[in-house]
Amino acid sequence: MAKKTIYAEEYRELVDALRRIRKDVGLTQASLAKALGWPQQRLSAVESGSRRLDVMEYFVLADKLGLSPEKALSLIIQLRRSNRGR
Repeated sequence: MAKKTIYAEEYRELVDALRRIRKDVGLTQASLAKALGWPQQRLSAVESGSRRLDVMEYFVLADKLGLSPEKALSLIIQLRRSNRGR
């Protein structure tokens, strides 16, 4: 049985990168969650790895962090490429 993507190393690294970006732009979980129209607990669950982002949530989240759709996709591509080399 294939491992669920929520447990994949690339997914964890992606979520970690999004959390770092959130902190780098000076947003708290509460302020970003408010901007997203989400409960803060949802963002916390995403960042802790207990809840998976769907693709549309990912793009909305990336947009609120100031990432273009292209930049958001490039994060995923870079992580996948770097993990293939391990």
